[in-house]
Amino acid sequence: MKFFLVLSIVFAVQLCLAASNYEQKAKLFVTQASARYFNLYDKISAETYASTENEDYVTIFNRVTTAKAIAQELVEISKEAREFNITQIRDPELREALDELSYTAGLFVLGDKYFESTLITLNALKSLSTDKDIRPYGAGSMVMTGDSSHLAYDPDIERIFETSSDSKELKYYWETWRKRNSIWAKINCVIVLHAIGAAAKLLDLPVMDFYYNNYRNVDIMQEMDKVMEELKPTYLQLHAFVRWQLNKKYSHDMSDVNGPIPEHLFHQVLAQAWKGNSIIEEYFPYNDLPSYNDLVKGFNGRDLLNKAEEFYKSLGFSPLEDDFIKSRLHEINASDGDDSECHSHIFDLTPKVRMRYCKKVDFKKFMQMHGHVGRLHYAMEKKSLPSYFFDSYGLEYAVGEAIILSASSPKHLQTMGISSDYKFTEKAQMNRLFRMAIHTILNVPVYYIHIRIMNEFLKNNLSMEGANRLYWKLMQDYVGVEPPLDRDEDVIDFHYKFYYEMETNHQTKKFMSEILGYQFYAALCQRANQPEPLSNCEFYGNKSVGDVIRSMMSMGSTKPWHDVISVISKQKSPLSSAALLEYYKPVIAWLKNFNNNNHIKTGWNETRRKVL
Repeated sequence: MKFFLVLSIVFAVQLCLAASNYEQKAKLFVTQASARYFNLYDKISAETYASTENEDYVTIFNRVTTAKAIAQELVEISKEAREFNITQIRDPELREALDELSYTAGLFVLGDKYFESTLITLNALKSLSTDKDIRPYGAGSMVMTGDSSHLAYDPDIERIFETSSDSKELKYYWETWRKRNSIWAKINCVIVLHAIGAAAKLLDLPVMDFYYNNYRNVDIMQEMDKVMEELKPTYLQLHAFVRWQLNKKYSHDMSDVNGPIPEHLFHQVLAQAWKGNSIIEEYFPYNDLPSYNDLVKGFNGRDLLNKAEEFYKSLGFSPLEDDFIKSRLHEINASDGDDSECHSHIFDLTPKVRMRYCKKVDFKKFMQMHGHVGRLHYAMEKKSLPSYFFDSYGLEYAVGEAIILSASSPKHLQTMGISSDYKFTEKAQMNRLFRMAIHTILNVPVYYIHIRIMNEFLKNNLSMEGANRLYWKLMQDYVGVEPPLDRDEDVIDFHYKFYYEMETNHQTKKFMSEILGYQFYAALCQRANQPEPLSNCEFYGNKSVGDVIRSMMSMGSTKPWHDVISVISKQKSPLSSAALLEYYKPVIAWLKNFNNNNHIKTGWNETRRKVL
């Protein structure tokens, strides 16, 4: 009997030792894999950072060759992580690390197909809006000549939407851009969707888990559905006002005074939100606002960065690292692209963050820089984390939005002496708020529809042949918008922003940053004990606010998404539009009063336009 007892004990000890050795092997792997991951992505970002648009073929070939070798190593990390049997791992953090590392390959798992097809296709989708392939209105039928007079949607046609009062011109550009690009958009979209599905299959992952890997274990769509329901009453009020104003301006183009808004006119409302010809001009003149661009007069691109960094320093953040300033910060030269529409680029997948910023200076760039610097600090605050916890659920964008809301507040601008010569009256504050509301409240449902469409594609519930019909149904149901003319079922009429970084779930990031940005802002203002209305709160110089932001940043993805955001929001609350609605409370009250006094109907009739 004793013999069998001893034998059982020996066997149990051997099992424990085997399990312990297996876990030790797994721990060694995740440690080494994390270091490899950072090293490989540092090489990728260095290659990207050093590249220019004017490189010769040999340089480009060498960069692609290097990128392929790096990509293969990242694929190996994913494969090695999946070889471990997670059921034999008792340590929950180690199981999580192996799970995260199994996603490392991403689209690189496609091998040469990624570089020979997917990457080229993604670049082609991005260029849909920037290729100068649209003949100007009134210049006759479309003839591709390569003439410089041809226009790109962004920025050329966008500028026309800002300034033109000719609805026929707006309709021409809306229709012509889609006619020119619909076939290529469909083909390239199919290639990208197939690539995402193929990559998920190769990694043995459900496609939705692969695409939404930042939000695993969270029903993110359900939370976005809830936000849309919360926003609906306010959206209906704003939509009714917008439609009423457009009926006054473009009565002959509105097919039904109580129907959906034609999309080309809806787009102009967004384009003109911060212009002197917006739909609110007769109530809140643009010239009654301060000249925002004058507030940054005399600044250069580097000054904008330094000023934005001052905000973070006031919250107790350490200065940006000397090595970053000297070696990994670069001003985009005119030869690198058109600075008139320059976009800054940040590489923050590792602690060794890099940034390319624009020379162009205006108030919008100044505010955007506050968001960019927030991303730099986010990477710095989590630099001690391993690669598998370095992700931040996209919260860097929401933090940036919260900082921008504070930095752009009238109170902050006057505190900093930037607008000391201007007095923000109650009407001026409403003027500013109304323009912000148009941009925010009208855009959120569009992001939501893009996300819904993408999800249906990925779930194989939707084919390209049925996409246009679903798109316009969702646009009618959620946005109250219709096409300016009957459409074909076999084309796709998505806005060009649908295609922007679609492989990285960009539309979800936009939706989340808008909603969470206001949630974070409200929570931080409460922490700062601001007595002002939420729309004029600022927390510049508040170390307590800085402490809680840094605390959340330093967590990376070590905890589930809800746990991380609760550091700022103080509760494991889901997404909510409550803070956004509180911010725009004065505008909402004004809209309700105006619509009631003018007997303006909310909601909309069924569209008269057909998808054939």
